[in-house]
Amino acid sequence: MFGLDKLIAWSQRYRLQGAVLFLLIAINLLLFLVLVTPVYRHKVSSEALLQDTRSKLSQLLQYQKAQEAISGLEKTFLTQQELAQLTDRLPAVARRHQLMLPGVNYQTEKQKESNVRKIALNFKVTGRYADIREFIHEVEGLDLFLYIKDLAITGASKEPNRLELQMQLVAILR
Repeated sequence: MFGLDKLIAWSQRYRLQGAVLFLLIAINLLLFLVLVTPVYRHKVSSEALLQDTRSKLSQLLQYQKAQEAISGLEKTFLTQQELAQLTDRLPAVARRHQLMLPGVNYQTEKQKESNVRKIALNFKVTGRYADIREFIHEVEGLDLFLYIKDLAITGASKEPNRLELQMQLVAILR
């Protein structure tokens, strides 16, 4: 069916069309290499840059939220004036709960890594258990950055039905 003569006749008949097809394929490949490949590389690098920018933006937003949280926390730190008010307020709160609080002692400690100081407030309160519990609850509810570091309740040696609370509160002073 197909002989060498037919193949030669066929190749001579379609030689021009084959050359044109080869030329079009070569031009297509050249255009792909010259135009499409650089655009694709630019697209890939732009997507990588976009991803990097999104990552940095996410980190920046997290940093901003952390800064806002720190700023809000710093507002709860005591000022020197608020510390003086607190040392006056604690005995008033104790009196309101029928407790005896002779005085509040405090010590300050400079923190190494910042310009704030840690303050330890020490005091004794004497009274009934229910009154002491209410006193502790009210102290915990103050709108100040205070936490109870140490708490010890013992029986008052002189009076029956009376307890003695030894308490240490810690605050941060700006």
